[in-house]
Amino acid sequence: MPPVRANPKHKNAEASSSKQGQKRKAHHQQPKANAITGRQKLKGALRQARRLLAKSGLAANVRVETERRVKALEAELEQAEVANKERDLAVRYHKVKFFERQKVVRKLNQTKKALQSAEGPEKEQLEADLMAHRVDLNYVLHYPKTKKYISLFPPEVRSGASSASAPDKTSQEREEIQTWIRECMMKKELPAEPELQLDADARHDKKPKASQNFQSQNQKPKTKDVSSKPADDINEDEFFGNDDDSSEESDNSAD
Repeated sequence: MPPVRANPKHKNAEASSSKQGQKRKAHHQQPKANAITGRQKLKGALRQARRLLAKSGLAANVRVETERRVKALEAELEQAEVANKERDLAVRYHKVKFFERQKVVRKLNQTKKALQSAEGPEKEQLEADLMAHRVDLNYVLHYPKTKKYISLFPPEVRSGASSASAPDKTSQEREEIQTWIRECMMKKELPAEPELQLDADARHDKKPKASQNFQSQNQKPKTKDVSSKPADDINEDEFFGNDDDSSEESDNSAD
């Protein structure tokens, strides 16, 4: 009886799994790495151009072209730095903004519902509250991208504690941004009813594209085959999800 080799693919399996892990890790780190590489290339080109300008006896036309190149590289580097800062801040405060937006939208909907049956002074107070909630919603949606996000609901506000001391620097900055948001709404630079725009964006994200429907209908096989089900190419939205699961349920029931 010939000898039997045990686990012939053990080493290959470990090597393939490690390679897949490295590829997955590299895939997640690729956007930031590309951004860093782009900035490093700009900095290197800028240093090279400045060294050329520092040389003596440089021709006039070469000096003029190099000076123009230095200005263009400086502008590109500044834009890259701003874009990188915006990206880092967006990732850092993504979760905070999401929860605060949900809270503001819930308060806004409750106020709109209470306004339907309110009268007199109560109605005036609810209208003022509705305006404040809309300012807060625009605050979350249109906060300056290059500034560190200042929470609408800091710990002292969430706990319900009221401090008798003078407002700190953070509170002052929050009020300044809220005032700027309110002025932009009055100038119609920001939507007066941001909840409507938010609902429209949510419906647009949920609605499948006509080209996707056409492609799925054309690619659907005539005979039912469990091994060749059409894949669902509609990506789920991170915030609102995807409720269009009727086609998948019908396929599962048919099978």
